[in-house]
Amino acid sequence: MRRMLARILQLAAPSLAMAVVGFALLGPGATRSFDGARLWGGPTEGAPHLSWRVLGVERFRGIDSTKDIGPIVVRARTQNGIEAVAQCRTRRDGTCDIELPLTGAVHGVVHAEVTTEGGLTTLASGDFARDAAGWDRGPPHPSRLPGRSQGDLALELRAPRGVFAAPFRDELVVAVKRGASPIAGAKVTLHTEGADIEGATDSDASATRPTSDRGEATFALVPRTHTIEMTVRATSLGLAGTWDGVLPVIPGAIWLDPQALATHRIRVVSPVPRELVYATLCSRSARLWGGVVPLSPDAHGYATGEIDWPPGVGGLPGVNDDGTRAPLWLTLASDPRGSGLGTVGWPVETDGIVSGSVRAVDRGELPFRDWMLLDGMPAAELRDAARRARARGLSAAALGAAAVIEGVLLARGSYRKGEGDGEDEGDGAGTGRASWVWLIVAIATVALAFAALGIVAMWKTG
Repeated sequence: MRRMLARILQLAAPSLAMAVVGFALLGPGATRSFDGARLWGGPTEGAPHLSWRVLGVERFRGIDSTKDIGPIVVRARTQNGIEAVAQCRTRRDGTCDIELPLTGAVHGVVHAEVTTEGGLTTLASGDFARDAAGWDRGPPHPSRLPGRSQGDLALELRAPRGVFAAPFRDELVVAVKRGASPIAGAKVTLHTEGADIEGATDSDASATRPTSDRGEATFALVPRTHTIEMTVRATSLGLAGTWDGVLPVIPGAIWLDPQALATHRIRVVSPVPRELVYATLCSRSARLWGGVVPLSPDAHGYATGEIDWPPGVGGLPGVNDDGTRAPLWLTLASDPRGSGLGTVGWPVETDGIVSGSVRAVDRGELPFRDWMLLDGMPAAELRDAARRARARGLSAAALGAAAVIEGVLLARGSYRKGEGDGEDEGDGAGTGRASWVWLIVAIATVALAFAALGIVAMWKTG
């Protein structure tokens, strides 16, 4: 009976071990994709609340791609003991935006944790702290335009919102001065062939306006191209001055409708078809809100969309030294990072948001691009490497157990042949040796079985 059992084990152990190893390497221990998350945002030090953008990431063989992970939970705890929790669901591009209201301003290190719904998988976890240094680096477009002014009269040109987006209407202001004094009633003629001038009636692409009491003349322009050269001439009481320069037009820029702001709406228009526009509302010291504006085709061939003004942003306490409200910019981009060339930061004013007088202001353009505050992929890669290492360890245990079984049984068979097939198995010494042999075989068999069970458990829970 023992001979038959030994023969069965000797034949079955290698096959079982190879099956276990093959299952381990092709199943739980196989190279496969794994998920993590990255957290994007702005300065944390002194922030009145936390506004972040989460990006789900899938990595396979060192290559990252975005992933719609589904419902996720974000928890934050500040060094001064403030905690907040928010939930969101990732979009098809793997992103979602969260707002974490706080009972006080952030000071010191922030600990954040991003998990799947129910907390089964940790996508990112760690500590970080960022102040506002470098947050407003831009590159900005100031409202005053660079150009060459000549003559008795000095001309200054301003784009109140800093830039233009083709083919959408924005204003251009020409200030006429003699020395430091503004000249009222001067005749200002603007000429350009790259834009339509509102109210122009002549055939040479120019229009004329008188200056106001403040010495300013305002023109409304609709750019037709991305490179627009302009010539401006002003005359008054026999004096004259000229200005030559280029209008700042951002190719592919998404336009923010300034009129919609007064009705508590964010209305944007893209010159090319898009499904989403990524928006972030920022001051020079904080990221106040982030979201998306869904777009749909309009009758003019553009993509248009609008959403309500984010609740709670208007009326934020001022962070300026003089106690006034901080100026805000709404950054519009075609990608979550705001890394595209068409990214533009439109200035907005919130002093009258409660009364409905939110408007564009003469402040210039300034885009804000999110920082990566937390990257969960290194930890996810370590977890994946540990998974594969456990599978390899269990495979090695299975192979070792099978090797022990084979070695013991082969040694037993060789010993019996050397002693003669007719050995009395009832002898006391023989019985003792056989007991130790079968004990070792039993332990190795149990180890092989547990290795197989461990690999199955990894497969089911991995």
